[in-house]
Parts: sequence; structure tokens; C-alpha cells
Amino acid sequence: MSSDLVMPALGRPFTLGMLYDTRREKLIPGFSLFGDETLQQYQSSNTQRSSEFKIVASDSTESKSSAMDIEASLGVSFLGGLVEVGGSAKYLNNTKKYQNQSRVTLKYKATTIYKQFTAPPGTVKVQETVITQRGLATHVVTGILYGANAFFVFDSDKVEDTNLQDIQGKMEAVIKKIPTISIEGSASVQLTDEEKSLASNLSCKFHGDFLLESLPTTFEDAVTTYQTLPTLLGEDGASAVPMKVWLVPLKKFFSKAKLLTQEITVSKVRRIHTTLEELYKLKRRANEAMDDKLVQQIPLIHDKISNFHQIFQDYMLTVQKKIAEKLPLVRAGTESEQSLQKIIDDRAKSPFSNENVSTWLEVIEREIAVLKSCAGMVEGTQAKFVSNQTELDREVLAEDVKHALCFVFTSVERNDPYLKVLSDYLESPDSKDGKEAVPSTEDKWCFSTRVVLKMKQRAQTFCDHVNDFEKSRNVGFFVTALENGKFQGASIYHYKDGSLATQDFTFPRMPFVQGYKKRSDLLWYACDLTFDRNTINIWVSLSDNDTFAASEHGKRQNYPKHPERFLCYNQVLCNEGLTGKHYWEVEWNGYVDVGVAYISISRKEDNWVSAIGHNTCSWVFSSIPRAGYVERYNQRQYYVTVPTPGFKQLGVFLNWPDGSLSFYAVSSDEVHHLHTFKTKFTEPVYPAFCLGYRFDHGTVRLL
Repeated sequence: MSSDLVMPALGRPFTLGMLYDTRREKLIPGFSLFGDETLQQYQSSNTQRSSEFKIVASDSTESKSSAMDIEASLGVSFLGGLVEVGGSAKYLNNTKKYQNQSRVTLKYKATTIYKQFTAPPGTVKVQETVITQRGLATHVVTGILYGANAFFVFDSDKVEDTNLQDIQGKMEAVIKKIPTISIEGSASVQLTDEEKSLASNLSCKFHGDFLLESLPTTFEDAVTTYQTLPTLLGEDGASAVPMKVWLVPLKKFFSKAKLLTQEITVSKVRRIHTTLEELYKLKRRANEAMDDKLVQQIPLIHDKISNFHQIFQDYMLTVQKKIAEKLPLVRAGTESEQSLQKIIDDRAKSPFSNENVSTWLEVIEREIAVLKSCAGMVEGTQAKFVSNQTELDREVLAEDVKHALCFVFTSVERNDPYLKVLSDYLESPDSKDGKEAVPSTEDKWCFSTRVVLKMKQRAQTFCDHVNDFEKSRNVGFFVTALENGKFQGASIYHYKDGSLATQDFTFPRMPFVQGYKKRSDLLWYACDLTFDRNTINIWVSLSDNDTFAASEHGKRQNYPKHPERFLCYNQVLCNEGLTGKHYWEVEWNGYVDVGVAYISISRKEDNWVSAIGHNTCSWVFSSIPRAGYVERYNQRQYYVTVPTPGFKQLGVFLNWPDGSLSFYAVSSDEVHHLHTFKTKFTEPVYPAFCLGYRFDHGTVRLL
């Protein structure tokens, strides 16, 4: 190349007379082709004050290059890693992290002065050095335009693909208002409520040639900073930096200098641009997948994507390094453009081809979408995500967990043969072409309509169980991913007393209430209860965090007055109003009535109306010293024969929807049915107790 060049400085420290090698895009500092006296004699300067702003709505390399006035050849040098940028040009390195992320950039540009070296070639003496003699430079700087650039890069949060264009358009409209503010004073941007909401969620990254006291990070910060920019260049542009440089071939001043033999064709530059842009897009897709909230909760898939991301990053660096090696050789004429084409062709035939990587990411993205469709159904319930088998074991072995149900994603795999192919290719590119490395999407479980439908059905079943046992204190609910080839997509695991009972759980058909024999079968429905201090009679004491009640003959308790308090009988309700299916146990001693009541039961009547079991809004089972056991409702009572008189532990099972209230004698892991009330409940019921009667004492402990 023997023609003059004009290029952006890109934050590099150009000075007049400095040498430059266009083959390597390398500035040669510390040496001037002309002596100081010659520079002073032929240097001239002209004021060129201007300012402008521009909105950049695309994050593509082409759009950024255009915003920086970078022509194609310099652009491919930058992409290949030959050019190290500084100042505002670091904007070129700021790429979107996610594909589904809106980005709008506001560019501010100001120029101050133009300096040039005006001596015609052949009229001045040059300083010869090893640099000029060995042909290490091709051009010399003869003109510099000073000023400053500023880029405010605004990013939205990651959004759904369907909302991307809408958010993008609204962002552009808001950001275009920033340059309309007055530089003087404290004017603010006039925004609608909707625009204010949008602006408050934007992040801002600043890249500029201006020295700021603090960097803007929000929309409001950007508005304030934008107002101050014209004042930051200093008097007469003292703080301005090189923005654009003019170079002429060194041969015009030094006849022995070497010329740039050839420039790379525009078509080849475009292909390199396309190749590198494709790599960046694929990387953004991987970023998006890796940073997904659900993926971060599932190490099996997160580790796989993270592994791919690292391998792919290494491959990108390898490609850039090859381009950086070949560009100077092609420009010097040592190699032909075919060496650059080979880099492009090798990728197209490799496991890293755009088709291969895109297909693999498509499978990953589909897998994540299916997982999220099921996880979304579980979200909002009390089910807890656990990351691996060890964490799951720790949860199911907890002392208070008798039963645990775990919704398990069974087809998420840690190992991926394609990643092994990619890794091997990086080590030995000539080993295999990798055309068969990526499986067809038709072979993957996540593309099977049947499998996905079954997964959603199981997720719904799991959610139903969570809702059914929401108040159960003995049942834990978990979600995780564990490889299991026996089940495609997902399954429900059941753990009982810390041990895996089944990997394909179906809730056992509920027997008639008289048919329960195992205590563990009822513990599915176990709930936590506490006595209600506002209802307890003044002759009953509470202790142990309101879980132990005892009649206190002659020992009045100091409870405050309350309209809900039982005044005439030693009674107390629990705080919990129950519907659905619930089971609880008590340890009782002495005279005790155990049952349920509506909240509307009388509290003040000095007759049987306010006694539980003697009205139409309560049902009880009683232990009466020296008399035995009775079931009582609406003043009707019947004695009940029990297998082991004197048993200390009573179980109560409420099936509110079915209209049944059942009582059981509890011994170890066995229960013996005592009695069942059948009715139609019309409102929530509250566990109710009466302790002691006349000279008989009574105590109850909620278990």
C-alpha cells in the first residue's frame, strides 16, 4: 500500500513524526522520523471545534466500527487482536452478555484542534535508525485531530425474546432525550411515568476520553455526566486526546523504506468479520444459558454449559491468534489471502462449525425450556430445590422428616460426548472433522412431545401432593436433578424415614379411616398445633411454648380479659383453623376431652351450650377416670371399648372434605381405630380440649 491513510487513534498515543507499521497495526513509540527543530519549523495547527451526538442501536461489530469510524481492514485487525485500544475505544470490547438483552448507546463527540506536519517530502532530513533501516515501519504520522469521544452504553435486564424489539424501541426514545437538555443549569430530562420506570431499570457503562470524578452507572448519572462533558476538555482543549490521525507512506520521506505489499480484499475482510461475529453470538447464547436462574440450581446442566463455555472461549482465542498471525504476513506479501480463508474453512469443517455449535446450543436451550416449564409449576410451593444427591440425603435424613417426596429431573446428563470432541479438537485439530459430533435434535428426550407431556403430568401430580400436605410437619418436598436411565424426563422419588422407598412414587390409595394400621401412613398428614392463649380458661395453665396445658384447681392464671376466652369450662382451642386432611397426636392424662369445634362455639354460657361435645358445633373423644372412654356430640355420648385401657397417646385424623373425624390409640408405629364421627363440615374447625372436671385433674401435651 503506497497511499496515504486516515484512521481513528483508538486511544493510542500518536504524535507527529511517529512511525507506524500498518502490517501489524503497531505504533512505534519513542522515536520521531523528524528532529525537534524540524517538527517545530513545519508544524501548523488549526482550530476545529465541533460537537455532535449519535444513537447506536446495534451491538454488532459493524455498528461499533462505524461509530468509531473504523474502516474494514483496521476492524479485522482489531477483531484479530492486533490492536490494543484505550480510552473511549474500549467501547469496542464491551459486548452484550446475553442475546436477549436490549442495548442502546449514546455517543458524544467533540473536536478541538488539528495539527499537521507541512514539509513536502524531500525537503527535510530524516533521522535514520535500526527501525527505518530494517523496514519495521511502513508509515509516518503527519496529521492529528484532537478531541474526545464518550460512549454511554445502556443495557436492559435480560428480557423475553418477544419483548426485545419493544424494549429496544422504548430505550431509544428515552435515550434520545438526553442530548436535548441544556448544558447550563440543572435541567432534567422530561419523561413520562412509563419512561421513568424503564429508565430506572437501565444500567449504564461509560467509556470515554474524559476524566470523570465518578463513573455513571444509572440513567440519572448519565444525564448529569452528559451535561458536564463540554467543560471537561479544558481551556483551549488542553485535555483533548488524539482522535484521528493522518499517515503517509514512510517511503515518501525515506527512499529505503519498505512498502506495504498488498491489502486484504474487502470480501475476505467481510468473511472474517462474519466468522468472528458468529463466534460472539454463540458465546452470548452460552452466557444466557449458563446464567439462567434455574440452571444455576442444577449443577448437572450448569457444569456442562460452563465446561462448554470455557472450551469455546479457548477456541475463540485460538482463532483470533491465528488471524493475528496471518494478517501481517498477508499484508507483507509473505503469504496469500488463502491462509486467511483456510482459517474460515477449517472452522466450517470442524466440531466448532456454526451449524454444530448452534445445534448443540439449541438442544441445551430446549432442555432448559422444558425444565423451566416443570419448575415453573412447582415455583411458589414449599418445595425446595437441592443441588445434588448429597444435599438431598441431608434433607431427607432430617429428624422431623418421616416422608419426603422429590421431583427428580432424570434425563439431565453431566457428561456430553460432544464436549469431549471439542476438547480433543483443541488439542489436536487434525484428529477428526467432528461432523457427527452433535446428535440430532430428534434423538433428545426434550424434543419428545410424549416425554414432555408426561413430565408436566408428573409435575402437576407433585404439586398436588405439595398442596395436599402443605401443613404437614413430617413431609418434606424437594426438587433436584439426578441421572436415572430408567425414567425419561422426570420421576417422583419417595423417601421414608430417610431411606429411598421408590423411584416412581404413586400415592397409595387411602383406606377407610378404620383401615389405618400404620402410624407412618397417618404421619403424611401430621400438622403443628399450638394452644390459643386468647381462648384458654383461667383455671388452665400453659407451658412449653404453648404446647402443654394442665388444669389447675384453685390456681387461677393471670390471663388478660379477651372476648374469645372460655369463662365457664376448663377449655382451650388451638390457633390453627383446619380444612383439608390433617393428623395430630396428643399425650393425655386424667380427665381430658379431645376434639374439634367451630370458632363460633359459645364462650360465656354457664351451661352445657359452651361445653365441647354438648352442642352441634363440636365433636370430642373423652378419657374419664374410673369410667372409661366416650365419644360425645350434641349432648349424646356413647362409651367406647378400647384394646388397651390407659393408653397415653391419642391420634386424631381430620378429613374435612370427606366429613370425618377419627380417633386412634397410638402405640409405637401402630394405631388402633377407636371411633369416627361422620358429618358435613361447613367451616374451618379448631382442635379443642377440655382438661379436668370437678375433682379430676387433666393434662394434654401436643406432640
